[in-house]
Amino acid sequence: MKPKWNRLSGLSCGSVFLCALLLTASFQVTASDRYDPFRDKSRTPSMIPVLDGSYVHNIGELQMNVTNWGILGSLPNSNYPMRDVPSAQYPAGSGIEYLYAAGIWVGARKNGIPCVSTGYPEDEFRPRMDATSTIYETFEGDLRGGHLPAAPDDDVDGVYDEDPLNGLDDDNDGKIDEDFAAFGNQMFCCEYADNFPQSTLIWPEHEQIEIKVRQETFQWGENVYNDFIAIKYTITNVGIEYLSDIYLGIYADMDAGSRNRGTYHMDDKVGFWNGTWCAAKGNAEYPVDLNLAYVYDDDGDDGTATGYFGIAVLGHSPQVSFGNAALFPSFALQSFKVFQGLQPFMNGGDPTNDFERYEIMSEPARDENTDKPGDYRILLSVGPFYSLQFMRSLELSLAFVAGDDFNDLRDNAATAQNIYNGIRYDMDGNPETGINGRESPLVGPLEDWDPDPCDGVKEELDIIKGDTIWSNLDCSQERTDFNNRDCYKEYGASFQDYQTGTGGREHRLRWITSGVSPPPNIRVEPGDGYVAVFWDNLSEVTADIVTGVVDFEGYQVWRADDWHRPLGSSKENGPESSLWSLLENRDLVNGVLPNVDFKRPLESGGWEYDPLEYLVDREMVINAFEQSLIYAPLDNVPCPPGLTQNECDTLETLARLNLGYEGGKKYYKFVDHSVKNGLPYFYSVVAYDHSFDKNGIPLAQGRMNSPSASFAYIEARSSSREADEYEETEVYAVPNPVTREAMSGWELGPTNSDPSGLKVEIRNLPACKSVLRIFTIAGDLVQTLPHDGSNGNGTVVWNLVSRNGQEVTSGVYLFAVEPEDNNFDRTIGKFVVIR
Repeated sequence: MKPKWNRLSGLSCGSVFLCALLLTASFQVTASDRYDPFRDKSRTPSMIPVLDGSYVHNIGELQMNVTNWGILGSLPNSNYPMRDVPSAQYPAGSGIEYLYAAGIWVGARKNGIPCVSTGYPEDEFRPRMDATSTIYETFEGDLRGGHLPAAPDDDVDGVYDEDPLNGLDDDNDGKIDEDFAAFGNQMFCCEYADNFPQSTLIWPEHEQIEIKVRQETFQWGENVYNDFIAIKYTITNVGIEYLSDIYLGIYADMDAGSRNRGTYHMDDKVGFWNGTWCAAKGNAEYPVDLNLAYVYDDDGDDGTATGYFGIAVLGHSPQVSFGNAALFPSFALQSFKVFQGLQPFMNGGDPTNDFERYEIMSEPARDENTDKPGDYRILLSVGPFYSLQFMRSLELSLAFVAGDDFNDLRDNAATAQNIYNGIRYDMDGNPETGINGRESPLVGPLEDWDPDPCDGVKEELDIIKGDTIWSNLDCSQERTDFNNRDCYKEYGASFQDYQTGTGGREHRLRWITSGVSPPPNIRVEPGDGYVAVFWDNLSEVTADIVTGVVDFEGYQVWRADDWHRPLGSSKENGPESSLWSLLENRDLVNGVLPNVDFKRPLESGGWEYDPLEYLVDREMVINAFEQSLIYAPLDNVPCPPGLTQNECDTLETLARLNLGYEGGKKYYKFVDHSVKNGLPYFYSVVAYDHSFDKNGIPLAQGRMNSPSASFAYIEARSSSREADEYEETEVYAVPNPVTREAMSGWELGPTNSDPSGLKVEIRNLPACKSVLRIFTIAGDLVQTLPHDGSNGNGTVVWNLVSRNGQEVTSGVYLFAVEPEDNNFDRTIGKFVVIR
């Protein structure tokens, strides 16, 4: 069931009178309309641990599976249920993979003994075995997920981001997940630990460090940001033992190639690159430091796998977490190691015990880039972090990045690094801190201290114990960045533009970037020869996270055709980007092209749409919802009998819109009449913003999301026939005869759930429950298919597989439609299969 809009948990009804009104009202609802027009971007818990591949970052060009037990990727061609979903597929929908699996490694000395807990290849992490320990999905713009620099206190309790998204009441206020920080257009959150008994049962040699890992992954849908997936690990000591000499790392089996090549993982090369690269920001480029392990297919698999894939270490906690621990330099990459084939550890193979794992994590060495193609695994580690006490935490941030070539890979990694670096912010509200390039507070005693080597004034100050002096600790980096001649500078740029403590902004906010509004929630509905696309106005009411300005301009409706489900792709994860085509573009009437008004009512040629018009006394019900909200604006209105929960959610958003309350929505509808029944289609509604002239007037179309940022899959279908229009002679099979050529338009690649990828459609079925049986010409039963036409669907699909699990052979087949409603006659037809 879709979660309701809920700013604060708990339910209340506005008054006894209103509750009675809502509970006693009479409604007439048709089955075909009993659902909300809009899909929420959160999911209900499914399984623990998540093994089925149901959480894939799929709004960008890089698609990757996420689990809640320490593994990233889908282990293609393994026995895991998730093996068919994208592992690290680039471009999206292509079937070209670059990762088998990856997992976090945490090494530490516990009572002086080296211990390492691994996510992969030994899966020693596990979630709690309860209904809350799943993966949670959210996005930047979620009403519970506000963060700085916008309003961060979602539940208005004076504290912000105190209740991370995990299904628990972390702040003990009786509410669940009501105030957390959400980043990106798609964010997955989960938690797991190394001290559950299941880990020791599977891996008897596992020595528990007793740590909990919170895993947060982010992806953005805008074209300039959609070639990477960021991940933030927060590692917490939940045991009573003091941990020392901690190392954090990522182990990855990076396999590059097309899934349809059985040994595509055997001809890869891997390497490591660190250096300075230019990241685009605004109208200029800024230098960023990259630390990037990468893989590519040596021969490109005949031109099918020519891209590059890598893992960039973006940042981590400071190595010392007390006193005057400097954030600069803030990077401590310790090790880059390469493992090959089935070699023993001493000859370059994988470590097999904790002593060997800790040795390679702590060894300050970087292996050479490989010069021969092969099957390689890599390890990146950072540290040491000198101590970790009970309930203290460390953070490690990475980015999984892809690119068309090595330069493109570094461009995209630099973009990820730039977003991680974020922006400077005045956290303490004191205009005298974070000025003149002095970003770091240091506490005395200090002797002969020069707080700013960059200001040209030599000072030797003595700071007494307890006093604080703001200092420029990254002066050298500022000078290096400003003097960089490879990155384009904006005209008139000064040294101050490259300093980190200016304008009172003493604090750094991570994961912040200016960008286009999030895509709207979208739903599609099939019809006979048409598809209706519905969406809400989320994009119109969401301000830019950095500027605070709502700069929405318009919507574009896109459609993807000719999709055939390449190996490793699915309707849940979308098509290749090259398949998308623009259907229509409309915007605000403000002088920015195309200047075609989308806000006119649907019946007047616009897109604005009023949902639930079939409800009897619709306006009275909305008014009752309004009265309840006036009494308790932060609570949900209880759903009365006779309505579905989705209908109540929609009614509440309409009531909130009328009242001007947060959570109100407008709705839009676009109808595409150019489709053919039975063919697969994807639809997307893309939001874009506008740029401004120097006077703040909208000037031109600005940035936009890609169609992959929010999409829906659909197949148009024949409508079911009511008794007074039902004709037995109009029930027929498509195609007929059934040949490979005739089915080519809708043939899909085979999967475990659809082994043939083929289908025959029986159309124009009765508007009631029926049973359709398929026979050979000799009268042998081949398959039985149930059908319910009461919801308007007049099509049943058969995948040409018999009830015994075998694909059928050539021949003449009969079908019999047996309606349960006596108002419809039994129907018999036939079709021919030619193999």
